[in-house]
Order: sequence, then C-alpha cells, then structure tokens
Amino acid sequence: MLDKEMGKIKTKLFRHRFIPAKVRSEKLMIVLHGRGDSMHPFRAFDEELAIPEMNYLLLNAPRRFLDGWSWYGEPPYQKDGVKRIREKIFELLADLQAQGWKSENIFFFGFSQGCLVSADIGLNYPKKLGGIVGISGYFQFFPRWRQHLTVESRRTPWMFTHGRQDDVLKLDETKFGVSKLKHAGLKVKWVELDKEHVLEEREYPVIRAWLKERLRP
Repeated sequence: MLDKEMGKIKTKLFRHRFIPAKVRSEKLMIVLHGRGDSMHPFRAFDEELAIPEMNYLLLNAPRRFLDGWSWYGEPPYQKDGVKRIREKIFELLADLQAQGWKSENIFFFGFSQGCLVSADIGLNYPKKLGGIVGISGYFQFFPRWRQHLTVESRRTPWMFTHGRQDDVLKLDETKFGVSKLKHAGLKVKWVELDKEHVLEEREYPVIRAWLKERLRP
C-alpha cells in the first residue's frame, strides 16, 4: 500500500522502489524494465527525466531470466504470461487507487518487454490513465482487443519511440502495431530515431516535452 505523506509503498505484489516527486504532486509513473534486466538501472530515472512534479514507482519483474528478470515467459507461453502480469498490475492499480492515486494521474513507462506490458495495460484497463510511454517495444494483440477499449480508456494518450537500427525488435513491426492503435482511434505519438535497442539520453527531452503537455492542468 502507498503512503503519500511518507513517500513509501507497502505491497507484496512486486519488488519495488518508490522515488517521491521533488515537489508535492499527485502524478505517478510506473516504470517497467526490459527482459533480463531489473529496476536498478532506473534508480536515477527521476534525475534523468527531470520532471520535478512526477513520483516514480520502479517495479521488478517476477520471473528469473538469466542474470535478471522477465515479465512473462517465452513463446509458446507468452500470451498466458502477459495475461497473468496484467492481472497482477491491475491488482496493484486497485491498491494505489485505494490510497488516493487517481487512475488519470498514473503513467506507465516501459522499455522493450516492459513496453509490451505497458501497452497491454493501456489496451485492457477500463479507466483513463495519465499516459503510456513505450521505448523500443512491441505489442501483443489478443483476439477482439478492440472490444476491450472503453470510452474512458480511449482517452489515454500514448507515445512510442523506436530505433531505425534496432536489430532486436524491428522498427517496421512496431510501427505496424502503432498504426493499428491509431486506426482504432487512440491518440499516439510516434518517434523514429537513429539508434539501436537502447534508451538514449537524447530521448529524454522528447519524452519530457510530451509528458509536460500531459501534466498541464
């Protein structure tokens, strides 16, 4: 459970780290790392993104994978794993809202596999979220996914960045997924960069500007 006054979170759902905003704020960003990684490389994410009015909740994936962690298993177990982690994050969102965090103030930031999980939450969570930010990621479109979109969830804004030199997740495949989101009527900003499968420092100003627009009253 989350205590906004003390800047702490108490939950048994995930290993986590809470980074409070520099100024008092109701905005919260949930950060999801990539496969084989952990929350630790994001320890200074608040300094890197430099948005003083944002709180951050770094989550660690639950499954062991090589020297790190994974959000779900490899094919053919991927789909079931995505659904399981979705249910767990939905439970976390219910926890957060019980402590006063409104869904429209909660953002998701995901890199690679964490991007897929963030996108899946955006596609299936029935309420409006603050926004979905996906970096070098991809999608898992389940059958009849458009039917899960609600009037409220369609108001959630999206942003994706991807590298033209990404040899892990091909740009064209992710770009096609983004086109499906747009065709479904979702508001999506798409940014192509000359980079590989990484999150680069030069992306922060682009992400920051987009988030600042969403943070305005």
